[in-house]
Amino acid sequence: MRLLRSDNLPYKNPDRLADVLALIQVLALDAYRHRSESGLIEELQAGPRSAAKWEDIARMHPEFFRFEEGNKLPVSLVATHVLPKNENNKRELPPGFLALLLQTAITLHDRQMERAYLWKMYLPILGSIIGLLGVFIAGVFTVLGILLKSWLG
Repeated sequence: MRLLRSDNLPYKNPDRLADVLALIQVLALDAYRHRSESGLIEELQAGPRSAAKWEDIARMHPEFFRFEEGNKLPVSLVATHVLPKNENNKRELPPGFLALLLQTAITLHDRQMERAYLWKMYLPILGSIIGLLGVFIAGVFTVLGILLKSWLG
């Protein structure tokens, strides 16, 4: 079993989901599907809130984004590279595909948040163990008190 580490849960960052959704939309809907950092900042009117650069978001989420180091336009959607070309020799996202990508990001976020707080399900068990331990200790002191009282007198 692998221990859960924060770096394995990028969606744990409270602003990450919004950044991923914004980046998916720009890369899916805009005519320019390959972008540079400056192009993303210009289109989105700001940098990301959950990382230093949009390129970092793309690197951290290979499930959605392709990042090609050294390329003039390094950021794109993975899906745009595997779709079949249409009659105009372009790769177009099918209807509903953007909604599916956005829903997938939301689902991944929700699952990672559940994993991040998995330890919370053990709180009732821990409370029960502490309660039983308290009862046991109280019982031991009661027996010791009775024995001490009978010996003294």
